[in-house]
Amino acid sequence: MPDTTAPDPVPRLDPAAVRLFDLALAHGRLDRSRPDREAPDLDREQFDRACELLLRLRLLRPVPQLPEQLVPMSPELAAAGVTAPLEEGIARAAEQVRAIREEFGALMPRYRSARQGGTRRDPVELLTDPVIAAAVFAEEAAHCREELFTVSPGGLPPTARGVPGPDGPDGPDGPGLAALARGARLRTLCRAVPAAPGPQRARISRLIAAGADYRALPELPEPATVIDRSAAFLARREPDGSPSTVLLRDPGAVAHLCQALDLLWAIATPCHTRRPAGGRGQPGSGVHRAVVRMLAEGAKDEVIARRLGVSLRTCRRHIAEILESLQADSRFQAGVLAERTGLTATGPPP
Repeated sequence: MPDTTAPDPVPRLDPAAVRLFDLALAHGRLDRSRPDREAPDLDREQFDRACELLLRLRLLRPVPQLPEQLVPMSPELAAAGVTAPLEEGIARAAEQVRAIREEFGALMPRYRSARQGGTRRDPVELLTDPVIAAAVFAEEAAHCREELFTVSPGGLPPTARGVPGPDGPDGPDGPGLAALARGARLRTLCRAVPAAPGPQRARISRLIAAGADYRALPELPEPATVIDRSAAFLARREPDGSPSTVLLRDPGAVAHLCQALDLLWAIATPCHTRRPAGGRGQPGSGVHRAVVRMLAEGAKDEVIARRLGVSLRTCRRHIAEILESLQADSRFQAGVLAERTGLTATGPPP
């Protein structure tokens, strides 16, 4: 059974203890029997508690044969004595961690053998523990050789919505870059690539630079990731509201899902993270085409912002740029002009 014992917590210095330590330094010693003379600004309870604290921290020690006389000690030596049990506990914990890793590591060959076909795998698994879901995804993604296809509404990594994705769990770019390096294709459907600089946009830029493809649609299903068209991780919401992941391996079901995702991919708008010269988007860009379509549907700013996964302020900036680009005086006029130029149609921009 693992050792769960731990050293007693080290108390922290308080103002009264610091005050008594200063007095002991000033006079060379402290008479514990005369609190009214040594520290008249402290009552008896404060004085005794501060003395006990300093004795426990080894900042004061009694004089031999005179236990009421306390002399100050070097804080450096006192710290060494107080922290020694803590350091021993840390060393024991580190050794325990090492032993656990070795024991669990010895099971990895069995685990890999079983997952590579040594035993039958269920066509559908429910993974309610996010840690387990991330570990299973990492194992599946490590063997990705053909394609990693992700649906990521709002532009956020699917890991933030309860299903593993190419941006986690092993670092900000995670298995995505590793899959690309192995020659696999990386495709991501999102509502919009963020226009403003930030960590998320930087991650997407790195993936695109490595060969990933991003396309945008105004409406998308729940987050999902398909690996080599043989395993799919789907987001699921439990009755209590907690997120979970469904791992789908049934060949027919995965093929049906891939067919649906391929249809969405065909009508989605290709997008990238570089903004056009001058810092303004064009009405034919993926984000603006999605905004135009929702404006034509009569959607309000709040609804458009939520669907795009951006702030209300960013959404209204997009709308202002669209009005300026189309030289429209109102949202209605912008919708009419966008309809005439084909901007409300799905598919690649005209």
